[in-house]
Order: sequence, then C-alpha cells, then structure tokens
Amino acid sequence: MKFTMTKIAALAAMAFASTGAHAVLTSTNTLSIGGDATTVTTSFGGYTVGTNGPLADSFFTMGGNPNKLAMDTQYAYLYGGVLSLSGATQSAFTNWTYYGAPGINKTTGTGISIISASGDTAIVDMSGWKVDWNLNVANPTLNVDMGSGAFGTGFVSGQGQVTCATGSGCGLGSAYTLKYTATVPANSPAFANVKYYLELHGTVGQAALVPEASTYGMMLAGLGLVGFAVRRRKQVI
Repeated sequence: MKFTMTKIAALAAMAFASTGAHAVLTSTNTLSIGGDATTVTTSFGGYTVGTNGPLADSFFTMGGNPNKLAMDTQYAYLYGGVLSLSGATQSAFTNWTYYGAPGINKTTGTGISIISASGDTAIVDMSGWKVDWNLNVANPTLNVDMGSGAFGTGFVSGQGQVTCATGSGCGLGSAYTLKYTATVPANSPAFANVKYYLELHGTVGQAALVPEASTYGMMLAGLGLVGFAVRRRKQVI
C-alpha cells in the first residue's frame, strides 16, 4: 500500500512539473533586458561609452549600421525590463536616453509572441514594437512604429531572431541574444525612413504558470486515488 501511494503522489507531482518542462522557448517564457554600459556626451556633441561592466549590453542603433560604435552611428543602451512572449501588450517595459531625451519601448495592438522555436533558436513576432521618445517635453513623440521594414541579410519584416546559449534549449536561466531590424514609416512623426537595429541581451525567465485543464484533471485524478487508498487502508486496519 505504501508503494502504491508513493506512485500516486509521484503522478500528482509530475502533473505540476509538466506545465514548466520544455526543450525550446515557449509563450510562458520571458526575456530579461540586461546591460550595464552608460553613454556620455562628447565635446563634439556626439556620444561615446562612459562606463561598461561585464554584462552583455542591450542597445539600438539608428541609421542602419548594427555596429553601435561605427562612425556617424547614433545609438542608445536599454536598461532593465522584462519582455513577455505571451502575445500580451506591454507598456513602458524598458527605458533609454537618446540625444539627451528619455524614451521607452512598448508594444501596442499585438505583443511579442513566438512564431517558431527549435532547439536554441526562435523567431518572434515584433510587429507591435513601438517607441515613445522625448518624454521630458510637453509634446513628446509617441507611438513611433518599429514593426516593419526589415533590412539586412536573413531578416524578415516584423520578426526578431532569438539565439540562446549553445545546447541550452533556451531553458530557464540561459543567456540569449535577440536581433531585430526595422525601418520607420515615411509618415512617422519622427525618424521617418530611418533604419533601426535592435539587439537585446539577458536571460530566459518564466512567467507565472497557470496549469492547463488537462493538468488539473491529472492532479484531481491523482488526489482522488490517494483518498481512495487512504480509505481502503483504514478499512483493512
């Protein structure tokens, strides 16, 4: 009887565990936005790296060059925030400063979601990616569309490319890199026709899990068997 109850308890535990076990990136995962570099203004009105710690830095560039330190390339570091992959919209989940003015990233209409995932890589839908900038003035620039107009080899409009640490399967705590390109629409209130390159670094996390209906069924069945075994044991005694 003791052995039977042990097996039943193990079944219930497996039901809980099944909601979080996976070998690829899923919609229940999150991506932290990491980095520790800062920028400073130069005497010529440009920008350069001020301080830089050991973390891989998240950043974007404007103008089409992925190399943030290239000549005549404008860039900004992104600080903090967690990117959901559930498809839910997010507001102001990371911040940065560009040309001395604060800005944030957000999603509208549709959030970030997974299109496909395999092993250590995934393709995510970023068609809802937006920017708010110049937030320290009375009339800031809002809802700049960064959701289309991909450029560069291998990039597809509205799609970001995620690569996790080799062999990690994008499991919890694994390092990732997300790369994405877009072109600001011609009718945008700011940065019209400017090419945008985004590169995020951080670690894979996990959103709060809500068990599926089938998982609840397994749990209830397991608990019912436990209760039956306990009653039967009392009767035998």
